[in-house]
Amino acid sequence: MGSEEVPEFLMDEMALITHILDHSTEAAIVLDPLLGICYATASCTQVLGKAPSELFGAAAKSFVHESDVARAIEARVAALSVGHSGPIDLRGLHGDGEYHWFEAEWWRFDEPGSGRQRVVLHLRDIDHRIKTVEALSVSQAQQDRLLQYGAGVTAILSQDSGFLSYVSPSIHHVLGWTQDQISEIPMSRFIHPDDSTAFEQIQSQVLERPNGRAQIEVRCRHKSGAWRVVELTLENLISEDADSGLLFYIYDVTDRRQAVDELTRQQRTDSLTGLANRYLLLDRISIGLEGEDQATSNMVLLKCDIDRFGMFNDALGQDVGDDLLREFARRLRALARRLRSLRNAEVTVARLTSDEFALLVSSSDRETLPAEVVEELRQMLLEPFRLQGTEHAVTVCVGVAVAEIDSTAEEMARDASAAMHFAKSTGANQVSYFNRRVREAAIERLETQSDLVRAIDRDELVLHFQPAYDTRTGLLESTEALVRWQHPERGLLGPGYFVPDAESSNRIVELGQWVIDHAAQTAVAWNFDDPSMPRKMWVNVSALQLQSATFAENLAESLRSAGLTHSAFGIEVTESVLLVSDPQISKTLDDVHESGCSIALDDFGTGYSSLTYLQRYNVDAIKIDQSFVAGLTSDADDASIVVAVNSLGRSLNLSVIAEGVETAGQLDALISMGCTLVSGFGLCRPIPEAELTPLLNVPLEARRIEIDLTDQSTANR
Repeated sequence: MGSEEVPEFLMDEMALITHILDHSTEAAIVLDPLLGICYATASCTQVLGKAPSELFGAAAKSFVHESDVARAIEARVAALSVGHSGPIDLRGLHGDGEYHWFEAEWWRFDEPGSGRQRVVLHLRDIDHRIKTVEALSVSQAQQDRLLQYGAGVTAILSQDSGFLSYVSPSIHHVLGWTQDQISEIPMSRFIHPDDSTAFEQIQSQVLERPNGRAQIEVRCRHKSGAWRVVELTLENLISEDADSGLLFYIYDVTDRRQAVDELTRQQRTDSLTGLANRYLLLDRISIGLEGEDQATSNMVLLKCDIDRFGMFNDALGQDVGDDLLREFARRLRALARRLRSLRNAEVTVARLTSDEFALLVSSSDRETLPAEVVEELRQMLLEPFRLQGTEHAVTVCVGVAVAEIDSTAEEMARDASAAMHFAKSTGANQVSYFNRRVREAAIERLETQSDLVRAIDRDELVLHFQPAYDTRTGLLESTEALVRWQHPERGLLGPGYFVPDAESSNRIVELGQWVIDHAAQTAVAWNFDDPSMPRKMWVNVSALQLQSATFAENLAESLRSAGLTHSAFGIEVTESVLLVSDPQISKTLDDVHESGCSIALDDFGTGYSSLTYLQRYNVDAIKIDQSFVAGLTSDADDASIVVAVNSLGRSLNLSVIAEGVETAGQLDALISMGCTLVSGFGLCRPIPEAELTPLLNVPLEARRIEIDLTDQSTANR
């Protein structure tokens, strides 16, 4: 049935969650026992090849391959019973008319108020992976059958004539020739010219030793004229009177070789853009350095990082972000072709991480190559990128490293990365050449990591706290603990200066535990577990912390030592943390939830927002990202998102905290939308424990007076 036949209450519900689901990287379908498919995300067009409107009203089993229907029904029934089922692999009818492989998961969704149950089916496209593995498995199975039933070819080569004196009948099945035809043609004519030298060499090696034996892969001519990859096993039987000659066992391994080559290609290239990946880039650098004539040639490595790429992803969605990356890769390829043509250069283009690319260029022009390549790169970006019908200017920060006499591949990659990070630290659209200053900046990062190890022991870390207020009562409802570093030489440092280094050096677990210990102690000092006025202390945790099998146990011990009840403490995670495919993270979050601590999803709406996270991880609260709050009074889309997320939270009985309140207009808008919990710099900046203590019982109205005065002061300037 069409969307116009869907009941009004169901359309309202779908409108509520559309903002969250439409940018998911997987297809999501809502199944109703009476209506069939009653909702489908926009991503179905890409994943399933069918627009959502084509799916409405259909039964799920009409999509599933008949051989998989029983398993799909069993999984759906299980999801209705226990809440979740899967994942399983099944075949579904794609919009191209072919059956594709998908990874499927079912989640029960209970409609609030009515008790009506539906199932949300999530589908991920795994067709390429399954078929590649199948191709390899089929090829291997074919080889096993050939060995078992003698489908390989056995032949004896006469050394005197160079012709085959015997060949088994299976030659017709393997290479298309009859026994009579192949016995009249010299063996040398069957071997590919490019493989003939290797074949002659191994043949000589076998003949030098009585009973010698060796194996080689070569291309042999099929009767059709095509070249087939065969595995030749050679054995010296010249000393045998009855079967004097060189014995061959021939097996066709073309399919296996193609499958292995494809897997090797996938391991050495980027799946999104088709460019070389880091491993292939390092290999090309090594090859270039080994053959580099330092007196006459020059090798330069450029690493570039797209400015504001995270903003493109957040604002336009991952699909558009992927389109940007593919277009960027296309332009780099065009630049590579230009450099090969005009400068006779050898060029390798690679994608290293999400938005980080590399250009490896080797040329005989030692004077102008690095600067000219950078200029060519910038010229390449002058034309705007057209995304979703709108033109966008794209710039990059570039790091340049030139090969030294004793350079290694890892050193060149390291130096280019250091230069790129230095360029990024100075702003957007910057270029940095690796030199002493860049090296010093890289060393400073290492020193920061080293100093951080001792910062905890030296009691240099401090916590600042930012409160959130209940708009209904005006009372302080919770605080978020934010770590700062009182560096003895550099002063008070925000988390942006050292938390990334803590994560890259694996010190984040120790740092995070320190934050939990001291935040719990502060919550006790502030009497947050007072039954007459319960409040909550929130702390941020990273994926590395949640991947620790002892995190939940250590958290419980910290709260026990501080004397704080679990209900007065909560952890905040971002959607990117939940994207990490690690069963330990799921188990840790389950353990935290069962202990009585709360779980909040931070920056909700900026990443891969999905109801799946709210259901799978027992989320208790969601925090609306400040970027949406900032546009409340000027951007209708931001206002709609805030309304949708707030309504979603209420329908799922979740606390919703709107972050980033800076003006009275934003506060008024949030209150009118029914947002009950708010925080932001306009109400109170993150401040030390001693400064916040006298403000714990100051109501929101008093903070509002300050924000009003701030607005008036700003307007009068």
